[in-house]
Amino acid sequence: MEYHHLLDKQIKKLLPAQYLEDGAILQFLGAVNNSFKNFEKSIKLADHAFNVSEREYVTVTDNLRLQNEIKQRSISQLKEAIKALNPDAELNISDSDDDLIHIISFLHERIAKAKELEVALINSKELAEKAAMAKAQFLSIMSHEIRTPMNAVIGFTHLLIHQDPKPEQMEFLNFLKFSAENLLVLINDILDFSKIEAGGVEFESVDFSLTDLIKNIRLALLQKANEKNIQIKLMMDQDLPNAIIGDPVRLGQILTNLMSNAVKFTHKGKVTVTASLANSTIDSSTIDFEIADTGIGITPDKIDHIFESFSQASSDTTRKYGGTGLGLTITKRLLQLLGSDIAVESEYGKGSVFNFSLTFKNSKRQLSSTADGDEFYRLKSLKGTRLLIAEDNQINVILAKQFMKQWEVECDVAENGEIALMLVQTRNYDMVLMDLQMPEMDGYQATRAIRELPGDKYKKLPIIALTASAMLDIQDMAFTVGMNDYVSKPFNPNELHRKIELYSRQKESV
Repeated sequence: MEYHHLLDKQIKKLLPAQYLEDGAILQFLGAVNNSFKNFEKSIKLADHAFNVSEREYVTVTDNLRLQNEIKQRSISQLKEAIKALNPDAELNISDSDDDLIHIISFLHERIAKAKELEVALINSKELAEKAAMAKAQFLSIMSHEIRTPMNAVIGFTHLLIHQDPKPEQMEFLNFLKFSAENLLVLINDILDFSKIEAGGVEFESVDFSLTDLIKNIRLALLQKANEKNIQIKLMMDQDLPNAIIGDPVRLGQILTNLMSNAVKFTHKGKVTVTASLANSTIDSSTIDFEIADTGIGITPDKIDHIFESFSQASSDTTRKYGGTGLGLTITKRLLQLLGSDIAVESEYGKGSVFNFSLTFKNSKRQLSSTADGDEFYRLKSLKGTRLLIAEDNQINVILAKQFMKQWEVECDVAENGEIALMLVQTRNYDMVLMDLQMPEMDGYQATRAIRELPGDKYKKLPIIALTASAMLDIQDMAFTVGMNDYVSKPFNPNELHRKIELYSRQKESV
């Protein structure tokens, strides 16, 4: 039997050979030998376990050290980030084991304050929106109240001028017309400026003739230019497209502001309006505009300020020439909204030159010319046309009936929307001039009710909104309820005449 080396050494040293033949002794030695072997195995297992535990301990310790370093770096970066976000904040955090807890508490506090600030900002925003809405409603009411009597003043003055007054009366009527139109310009400038400031300007995309637009603006200013014995010359590029797509109303406003200013500040010489094709592609055309005059000019120290709100080139400009000082401001803002800008060159005492560029989409339509020659307003018979005027203001009714009489138009009057709805069902009209603000049933309600009547006749009946309101979205509202067009009061007789003629022709062609 092979004994453990330690046991074997002792047997050879101490136990006589004859005892190795005794079975009991051999059994005892076998048991002792097994104990030695088991003890040795236990020692080896213990050594192995110790070595493994030591390696794991070292690994865990290294990991803990690394995690602690990451924690400390994270805490330091959190402190730096908090201080960078709010340098003035008192960060009462000590470099201790609890600093992460302090940071979390601090952030908790800042989040709570941020939420309080957010609630305060939301409340302030709601108050500002209510104030803006109140301002818009105030402007709408004031516009309606001011424009309604202005409609009568301008309209009746226009009628009187065309009824062969005495020479001395003609002079007074021209003064009255001039003053009323100046007052209307002031009202429109203030309302347009408010619209732009409130972000309520929307641009149309319709087909129009640029050449006709400029010619018609010239015709509107021609009488004033003739009174001052100055010329308004147009230099139109022959390569200009027949029709473009854009907003003719806003472009007309820009050109009218610049051209009327040129006429106003020119005492001798001429005003030259140039439109030239700068670039053209299949889809679009870029057009350069220039308005030059030989007027009073602008001093170098004032040229940088003429586009500011309520600013004039000199302190006595308003007294001498009138105006709000908003025309150029509105022009610049409109051009900026259209993605352009305006430049000016001027020499005091010799004149000014304003220029800008705009890009339009090309229209596929071929438009016929609508310019009527040098006569701004021409009475043309519209005999055979029958229309309904829905209007509650008696002065406006008398004025409208006078124009209809001159144009040989048959007309009935409805004092409110309910009467208009009844008359439309009992009589045949070519169109309806619908005031929007009326008692009992307003123009919106009346239009909806007419459109809901059975039969194509009521769905195709032209309805033209006629109103003095200045709400920013009033035109969209009018179209939404089913109206076909829009004329604002005080209305331009030529514009109203043209639209009545247009819808009369459309109805005849159906």
